[in-house]
Amino acid sequence: MKNIVLFLLICWCVSPICAQDISVPVLVKSLTEQSFQKYPKVQEMQDIVRMSEIRIDLSKAGYFPIASGDISYRRMYPTDPISMTIAGRTSEIKIMPADNFNAGISLVQPLLDFKTSASINKSKSDMATSVDNLESFKMQLAYQLAQLYYGIIFINKSLVVQGQQLELIQSNIKLIEAKIKNGDALAYDLVSMQVRYTNSSNFYTDTKNQLNKQYNILNMLTGNAGASYVSDTTISDHCFNMASDSIFTLAMANNLDIKTANDKISSAKCEVVSSDRSQLPTLNLLAGTGFKNGFLPDINEIRFNYYVGAALSIPIFSGSRPYYQRKISRINLSTTNAALETQRVTLNKDLLNVMEDAKKNKTKLSSADTLILQASMALKLASDRYKNGVITSVELLTAQTNYQDALLSRLQYEYNLLLTKLEMNRLVGKRWW
Repeated sequence: MKNIVLFLLICWCVSPICAQDISVPVLVKSLTEQSFQKYPKVQEMQDIVRMSEIRIDLSKAGYFPIASGDISYRRMYPTDPISMTIAGRTSEIKIMPADNFNAGISLVQPLLDFKTSASINKSKSDMATSVDNLESFKMQLAYQLAQLYYGIIFINKSLVVQGQQLELIQSNIKLIEAKIKNGDALAYDLVSMQVRYTNSSNFYTDTKNQLNKQYNILNMLTGNAGASYVSDTTISDHCFNMASDSIFTLAMANNLDIKTANDKISSAKCEVVSSDRSQLPTLNLLAGTGFKNGFLPDINEIRFNYYVGAALSIPIFSGSRPYYQRKISRINLSTTNAALETQRVTLNKDLLNVMEDAKKNKTKLSSADTLILQASMALKLASDRYKNGVITSVELLTAQTNYQDALLSRLQYEYNLLLTKLEMNRLVGKRWW
């Protein structure tokens, strides 16, 4: 009974409490923040967001004027003069110098450009996609850390149960050795119990190896070191809501995979607009000033000059490129819409599955305590009867195995239910950091 009470107390500590808000142990929040700062993949996706911000500014630069300075010298040939006869007199007039000098500044200011606005909208949509991708990855990372955290606790609790089982087997070995000395037991009984101890010891070693692997993954994600900083005393105030109030509506509104799919649709729409505007005209203001020669009457004199004007560019024929670009953009929009519908039906399926898993684990938990109590009573009776020589060691081993299986099964159900609640909160887009 003492073991049962201890085990139930342990499971109560691991069991999540339903509440309206998500709260997790302080250590989980701390590990999550560490992973956001130290895991390289987060930095990579943050750089992608910053790149998207710069692309927006780059698109807006299409509204700004372009100024350029030019300094040139050209030696031209031929520059033959023109002969003109006026009042019987023939004279030569040179209208172009052989040596041409030019130093000036030119400016092009877009006045009417439909393509730039479409490019800006496309960049903003890409920016939203990058942000949602980053948040989606952070959420997956945070829930992965929570699963690792509770997985480590589960393994530690399993080690406690397995350790108690090893102690029980050792005491049985000592009992059998005493019975053999008294002639009340066979060597076969001792060998059978020793085999049981070896198998349980190997299983205990495998569980410890699994614990070390969990810590290896946790350390990779957080930049920590060691394999003992997640302790049982850190779990006392965690709870996860089952999101009972319209869980499907919450998921469709807050799930980051759905948000990302919607962002891609917006981006595809911007591509359609951009391809439609590719054949529209553009109007630019032209201006320039500087110094150059070549002006009459003295074509060799370098003089100050300026010009102001406008240029209208009208696309007439660009092969079949605009047609295929528009076709591709519309197919891409149809694809992204289909991807959104796929994401919705997948999310709906995942929610139904996780709810079924929650019901299953709750049902199993409802009978687990009774099973533990029955297995404990059976083990006590078997131990007493074996001491009195009524049953064999095989029957005692069976009772011990049933008791251990009952303890580990209840712990597994608790852990599975916790993972189910974690997954449900992840699907509805809830966050705690």
